[in-house]
Amino acid sequence: MPKLHAVSPLGYTTPHKDTVGAYAISEVTDWAMASVTARKDCGAAVKTILTKILKQPAPEVGGYCAGEIEAFWTGQSQWMLAAAFDEYEDIVASFAGIFKGKASLTEQTDGWCRFAITGPDLDRLCSLLCNIDMRGLTAGKASRTSIEHIGCFVLRSADDNMQIIGPRSSAGSLHHAIYTAAKSAPF
Repeated sequence: MPKLHAVSPLGYTTPHKDTVGAYAISEVTDWAMASVTARKDCGAAVKTILTKILKQPAPEVGGYCAGEIEAFWTGQSQWMLAAAFDEYEDIVASFAGIFKGKASLTEQTDGWCRFAITGPDLDRLCSLLCNIDMRGLTAGKASRTSIEHIGCFVLRSADDNMQIIGPRSSAGSLHHAIYTAAKSAPF
């Protein structure tokens, strides 16, 4: 029987990291993800349950809650939930009972790649990547956008820290776009 080895979205056996000038671009592989969609007439109840799970208010439109368990708003009565892979490898099973049938949870972990970007003046870096007005994307905010024709989520956790989540199948292209923008900023 062949031995299988886990690889990151970029194809490495450990998460890849680049340093480009003042920016650090790190592949993040230690988060499990699940989409949470409220069932009919259960939006308020699901929001209350999320608030208990997150230990802070559930994200509203364009919101992002960072922490031990995090979530960001993806649509009306829809959120993406993320937690440490070591503790929540089967994230759907971990949280399904808490929602008591009021929400549909769908495993998302292997469908997405995630890059953490740290450094100064991320607003300039983002101006090369996408059309988000980063002045409005402050800590605790999230936005859906397109980067190199790839649908992505941009999460802002601090002035010098953001995360970009995109489809795993486009990880190489997304990484290349981020890396190239980092080489060009500050312009």
